[in-house]
Amino acid sequence: MATHKISINGQKESFECKEGDTLLRAALRAGLGAPYECNSGGCGACKFELLSGQVENIWPTAPGLSDRDLKKGRQLSCQCIPTEDCELKLRTNSKFTPKHKPIKTIARLYDIRPITADMSEFCFEAEHGASFEAGQFSLLDIAGVDGSRAYSMSNIANNDRHWHFIIKKQF
Repeated sequence: MATHKISINGQKESFECKEGDTLLRAALRAGLGAPYECNSGGCGACKFELLSGQVENIWPTAPGLSDRDLKKGRQLSCQCIPTEDCELKLRTNSKFTPKHKPIKTIARLYDIRPITADMSEFCFEAEHGASFEAGQFSLLDIAGVDGSRAYSMSNIANNDRHWHFIIKKQF
């Protein structure tokens, strides 16, 4: 699997981004204090300017970018996958450094517990322990569903590798 070196203009920091990964997710996995809130294109907190290199923008019309941002060439790091080495203009801050570096893992659905007529708790067992803080969320990629979906965990952190999510059915 190819990797691309991502440099940040005017800073010593750089990180590697594996093929198919977004700039934001790779930066967070590297322990970099990259700004973000939603990680799904809606908020615009992860804006950056591409100074060199090429990226594939997986959601060019994401609501996190205004017309002004687009005119200035800004993009969202949560929606961009590098196709070669890149240099970014991005403001990092230690307050954004993740306490638990995000991991990419495969999980097995082992139980679905109905809660109400339109809500169920989905229980997964992953390859790694469930390390997270209250209020954090996971991005789930589910076969047959386009794009990642963000869900907050409904259980507590544990070493049993259990991840639980309460999900409401969309009508």
